[in-house]
Amino acid sequence: MSRSLPIMQSASNQNQSYDKSDAPPGYAEQHLIPPTLTSAEAGWSNVSLEYYNHVAAGETPQLCFDHYAIAVTLGQGFQLDWQIAEVARGRVQRQMLFHGGMTLVPMKHVNWGAWDQPFQGFSLSLKPELLTRNAAELLAVDQVEIPPQQPFYDPLILQIGLALKADLESQRPGGRLYAEAMANALAVHILRNYSAHTHQPIHYLGGLSPTQLKLVTDYIIDHLAQELSLEGLAAIAQLSVFHFCRSFKRSTGFTPHQYVIRQRVERAKVLLKDGKMGISEVAFVCGFTHQSHLNRHFKRLTGVTPKKFSTS
Repeated sequence: MSRSLPIMQSASNQNQSYDKSDAPPGYAEQHLIPPTLTSAEAGWSNVSLEYYNHVAAGETPQLCFDHYAIAVTLGQGFQLDWQIAEVARGRVQRQMLFHGGMTLVPMKHVNWGAWDQPFQGFSLSLKPELLTRNAAELLAVDQVEIPPQQPFYDPLILQIGLALKADLESQRPGGRLYAEAMANALAVHILRNYSAHTHQPIHYLGGLSPTQLKLVTDYIIDHLAQELSLEGLAAIAQLSVFHFCRSFKRSTGFTPHQYVIRQRVERAKVLLKDGKMGISEVAFVCGFTHQSHLNRHFKRLTGVTPKKFSTS
């Protein structure tokens, strides 16, 4: 998946007048500015995140994505000049963006943007198949149509993006299962609120069957030490991810990610009482990426630290 904002330009000539023609204003020569934080090595599927902390004004070149891109502003507001081929007859628009302000650009839409001062923010990229798969069930269509959006504010998109950013910053304690759940929720939200198609309410008749539930939970227990996938768990139940997440929660009272964390803590309790492993080894065997991740979830669910539990 390509980056949402792969190349930035510095704007050294700040006195240049604003060009009101269809062509973007000219800026200084391009140079690559890498993101401060990226999910490139996180092993996530269908979604990626990049966090930028720009130290100067700048612009993107004209871009055309092979994915759906959402750029979210954090911190201090700034002036944005932006252009999307299918919005306002392709003319350059200008407006202020503040904390939480965002743009949503569908795939295959030529776009451009420039900012007048330093800013920070992150970009989310969603693979088209993630939206297509959910659209087939949510909207009963086999093709997704998301019109380009003028800059807007959406608290749920902001919350999901910040949750994924926090997971990266803390060395991915949620793992792939957590990222996939967030990506799926984001895709459903976008389809419900920004799709050109009408959303048809879906009525759920119940949770997983006893056989489906046993197959999934047995698999989770047998593979706690491994990186679990939402798509993999849904395949075991022979359901789509869309229906699996809702059916699983109806049957267990927990999301798949919450259930896995609880089972990992339960296994850690057994191993800690056994006393044959150190806490760091227990964390690894139970599927936590670091001892600190075990400590956090263990104390949250039991009220005590692993060390205190093992000596009580």
